[in-house]
Amino acid sequence: MTKYQYSKGVSLIELLVVIAIIGIFAAVGTQGYRSIVTGSDFVANKTALTQYLNDIRYKSYADNKHYKILIDNFDDNLIVKLYEPDDLNTKWRNLNLVRRCNCQSSTGHADPDCNQSFSNVAVSLLTSIAAFDKTINNINIVNCNNDACSTETPDPVEICYLFDGTTPSDLFFKVSASATSFAIYKINKTGYVE
Repeated sequence: MTKYQYSKGVSLIELLVVIAIIGIFAAVGTQGYRSIVTGSDFVANKTALTQYLNDIRYKSYADNKHYKILIDNFDDNLIVKLYEPDDLNTKWRNLNLVRRCNCQSSTGHADPDCNQSFSNVAVSLLTSIAAFDKTINNINIVNCNNDACSTETPDPVEICYLFDGTTPSDLFFKVSASATSFAIYKINKTGYVE
């Protein structure tokens, strides 16, 4: 007659192997979860920025007024501010000047009559519309020279929307949440955001 032996418990080695396997699955699952959360946050933040830009584009057309948006990095967040011309700044209504943004700059449009044009005035001299200030968390922005963003400049991004909802020139900028999560935007002369 054969006698069977039954184990009276789990050995320490077996317990350590099970704990190690659970630890590996937990680490992989946590990393996957973080990736999903980070990716969805980035998409939501990109959408919030795009919606803001589209809202201001429509506002400029509806109000028949120019607006300037300043987008700047603050820590890991974006601070978005909206500016409008004040009562003393009347040259923004001059149709010969409306297609020019920063006409006194290196763009080759040096024009002494442009010193009061809305798009050339520093935002510090414009009237801020505090009701449209927005903070978009966990995202950063840089200027780009083209749609491949081969040259980045960290200056604040300034977007001029003219009274008809267009912009004076094509504009490229890059938003990012990390080294791997980024998108390059183009704002066309028509004012549409791609």
